Amino acid sequence: MIILRGIGTSPYTGVGRVKKVENKEDLLQLEGGEIVVLSRAARDMLSHLQRAGGVVTDYGGLTSHVAIVLREMKVACVVGTEIGTQLLEEGSLVTVDGQTGNIYHGFVEMGQENRLMELHRPATNVKVNLNIPEIAGKVAPLSDGVGSIRIENLIIRTGTHPQKLLEQNKLDNVIANGVRTIVDAFYPKNVYFRTFDIPSDELLSLDGGEFEPHEHNPLLGLRGIQKDLQNRGILESEFRAINKLLDEGYDNIGIKIPFLRDVSEYRAVKLIMKDVGIRPHHDIPLGVALETPSSFLIFDQLLKEGLDFVTLGMSDLTMCSLAVDRRGVKVAKHFDLMHPGVWKMLQMAIEKCNHHGLESCICGHAASDPKIVKKLIDLGISSISTNPDQILKMRKVVSIAEDAVLAKHLRY
Repeated sequence: MIILRGIGTSPYTGVGRVKKVENKEDLLQLEGGEIVVLSRAARDMLSHLQRAGGVVTDYGGLTSHVAIVLREMKVACVVGTEIGTQLLEEGSLVTVDGQTGNIYHGFVEMGQENRLMELHRPATNVKVNLNIPEIAGKVAPLSDGVGSIRIENLIIRTGTHPQKLLEQNKLDNVIANGVRTIVDAFYPKNVYFRTFDIPSDELLSLDGGEFEPHEHNPLLGLRGIQKDLQNRGILESEFRAINKLLDEGYDNIGIKIPFLRDVSEYRAVKLIMKDVGIRPHHDIPLGVALETPSSFLIFDQLLKEGLDFVTLGMSDLTMCSLAVDRRGVKVAKHFDLMHPGVWKMLQMAIEKCNHHGLESCICGHAASDPKIVKKLIDLGISSISTNPDQILKMRKVVSIAEDAVLAKHLRY
């Protein structure tokens, strides 16, 4: 019997006793295998939540970072139930279906899809997004590179704010050690390192994070490259860590700038890179994540400044374009990745990238949606970067989409 519905975020199923979590002390009491039920999950909880049999939240969306990382950890997760903490009883046995978003009373055996697939090799590169360095060795043989190394989880799991790690002279090594694991596993395939991008609310509870601002809508607050530019020491540490890997001979790494709003931010980044001893476009490829409407509208200016590659962030672009908080349960129905306004910007960017011979890559949740990927292939995107557990599936999707494009051109 279905007792609750939410938004499923993974293909995994979890069965266990309900454990309601209201604070850090509750997290410390987890034995492992429980179905953790909480109002909202934050990144600093991930080291505890990875031991859960499943996670259920009242709030949060499909594209939240916690949902994405739990998927990599193969933990069943259902978000946005609104009333999970009220309805689910402490200690009751439930089954969490991360595929459908359904939560069942008692133990329910789910039919498992046969996931053994042929390794398709389409012309379009099929890359992977990585939050957890430890899985790099397993996914590297199946993918064509890394579209986004997301270092936030590396930092969060230390339990310490990056500023405090910097003051302790630990930040450079934390970043370098985690990224080295990935670039080494993928060598010589290209990997793109995304500079720090985490909303302020997910840093507040870290040791040393008390100075972070309390923002009503952190996803539209101080984040992305603007946050790093205001904390220059942290950005310099990121670049020093990458420079260390360059000195070690890893020439398969590029740097990606997230949540860019203005060309002045891009110029400032390049100056800081030079101060640290990295020559952008010479020592290392440099690109941007187009995630705000303004970044699409100033694309020609960015091209003049110099770009080596571009990634497209559909979740943030949709949020900013439609004025819809992508973590907001009440407005979730308005969060439409297929909105024609969003696609007009995507088409413009892909066409300009192809004209200038630049790689364009879709990253994030959208790269695991067959309908979206097929449409992007039709527009001429050059690569996709999907979740680790979706690589084989998306290789097949991309291969079929390419065949459809070829057949269409042959007809005409």
